[in-house]
Amino acid sequence: MIWDRALLTAAVTVALFLVTSVIAWYRNRYERRNLIRALYSEIDFNTRDLEFFRTGSADIELIRQHLDTNPDGTPHITDAHHTAIYSANLNRLHHLSDDLIAKVVLFYGLLGKLKAQIDGVGQMSFQRISLDGKILTIERIQSTALEGRDIGLQVLEAL
Repeated sequence: MIWDRALLTAAVTVALFLVTSVIAWYRNRYERRNLIRALYSEIDFNTRDLEFFRTGSADIELIRQHLDTNPDGTPHITDAHHTAIYSANLNRLHHLSDDLIAKVVLFYGLLGKLKAQIDGVGQMSFQRISLDGKILTIERIQSTALEGRDIGLQVLEAL
């Protein structure tokens, strides 16, 4: 009789453990899928925007000519990347593989770097550097945008 109760208690305990494990597995799978969908959408938007920046930017020689004839001119470069989903889900990145986490963080790091570079164009110090320095600054911005686009495409493919 005591053994029957002990066996029943053990069976119920194991059954409860298995049920809660299955529920946790499905919950993690659901959270992972939602995280991937949301990140994919945001990274896709930003990657397309970086491609648009790359293809829509004026030729560097035209920019050089304009800055040469207008030394006080400042190129109009805007920064409108989106990071709300990434920022809100930093604590959920563990649902991704280590390699994918590294690429996602690199992608958003490049967006941050791009923002800092673009913000620098609006600083007074930009007006004080040589024409070659201004062109180099703009080329670095374009290079960072291209690198970000390439990493973004890699992340999208991995997601």
